Amino acid sequence: MIFRVCLMLWAFCLAVPAHAQSWLRAESDHYIIHARLDEAELRGLMQAAEEFDRVLHGLMPAETQHGRKPELYLTDDASRIARTVNFGATAVCENHAELPAAYALYAHSPTGLPDEGEIFYCISQFHINNAFFRPKPMWLTGGLSHFFATAYRNEDNLFVIGAPKIMRRVRGITRDTVAQALVTQSRHKTEDEYARFLDLSRAMASPLLVEAQFAGVMNRYVDAYVSGRSMEDAARELGDLDVFTERLGRRRYVTPIRRVKVEPPFVAAVAVRPMTADEIALVEVRLERLLETRRDASARKLAALTRRFPGSAAVWFEYAAAEYARVQFSDFDGRPIFRGFGFSNGELIVMANPYSDAEAWRAVNAALAIDPGHAQALRLKAEIMLARLVRAGNPEDDPDYDRVRAMLAPLARDPERHPLAAALYHQSYIEQGREPPEAAFRQLAQAFMTNPGVGDFRYAYATALSRRGQKGEARGLLVSMLNDPGFQAAAWRALEVTQ
Repeated sequence: MIFRVCLMLWAFCLAVPAHAQSWLRAESDHYIIHARLDEAELRGLMQAAEEFDRVLHGLMPAETQHGRKPELYLTDDASRIARTVNFGATAVCENHAELPAAYALYAHSPTGLPDEGEIFYCISQFHINNAFFRPKPMWLTGGLSHFFATAYRNEDNLFVIGAPKIMRRVRGITRDTVAQALVTQSRHKTEDEYARFLDLSRAMASPLLVEAQFAGVMNRYVDAYVSGRSMEDAARELGDLDVFTERLGRRRYVTPIRRVKVEPPFVAAVAVRPMTADEIALVEVRLERLLETRRDASARKLAALTRRFPGSAAVWFEYAAAEYARVQFSDFDGRPIFRGFGFSNGELIVMANPYSDAEAWRAVNAALAIDPGHAQALRLKAEIMLARLVRAGNPEDDPDYDRVRAMLAPLARDPERHPLAAALYHQSYIEQGREPPEAAFRQLAQAFMTNPGVGDFRYAYATALSRRGQKGEARGLLVSMLNDPGFQAAAWRALEVTQ
């Protein structure tokens, strides 16, 4: 997950009172936003998001079109985000296998003007992660998103990008701090440290994107990063580090400024509806569950919501998913790779099961009793059934494999919208010891192609390629994960069987 910290905003953001009366859900061609705003303002915000999407595609043309619409939840109280993620942040973006989701600050300045920066930050994150096939290091993804988050529309309706809210130099641009940023792989321990890292990353990344003197440098650097070279070695593609640091340090405002006009003008198609009481109650605890900040507490909160909203399939599904996350963490002593299904040696290796899946099973069936077509609940029930089959020792003739696939198949046929179902559908054949049909492989490929930033799908697709004998393509994808601490060990294991 990626956080954004803007400490200078806290003073007024925490003091701004709620200025809207009801929660609304707005959906456009590319985004879904949930917020407590009046409808006119929300429609204007959706228009800004769609216009900014075009700006992003102009400055960073996409290699693929991500299939799922990111869902953004907005608040005007930064402390709510901090409580949800256990970290002082003004935005958090999670590129989850279930869905891309974000919690972002949207507040008005003392002059009454809205600040869309955190929304633009999250939109940039999703674009950088899911519109390109090559993963990028933390400093580059965070720095470019931090750069795009400065965007605002001026009186000529141009997007101005790069001008910080406060004109000041970024302090601490030294060879040592730059070198440390280049190898950073995980979030810093304090908000101050992370905020300084983002400021420095913006100063480092933005010239690579927009300045002619750095033409081709970012592309060569990312190529090196995904080719298996260490992060220190890949950084050599940036040139002499002393010269690079000196160039950054002598800039007046550190980052370049660009003005972009959206041409031709357009009016975004936006559908707005009121959110229901159960949807509103789920806002923060749903994000808590996806972020896995406090699994046990989230499950308890969701259990309470099932009593408050016994007729809500959405609440029962979220509770089931929270309970099943406890099962998975118990099985694997941490977050498992691709939901716990094994790839590197073709076998699933699990510890004893100290946490029962019985409550997750009860809850997911309750969700489906209310709404038999609930897509996420169908996928989760099939996943639980598949995991039970694997624990039972893969009885190849068990008819439950067919039942699993019967639930997944309608979803898997639309892998752009339901990539996790498509990946599980393909994996069900592997776990049964059968060769997946060509259609199942194509669905898995499409799930990856439209969500290349989701590590689980990258890993699943790489190992599927390996099984098909396409060793070169498989190795390329696995090698691209070697600088990702979450997948590094699994990628090495999988590489051993692609020789």
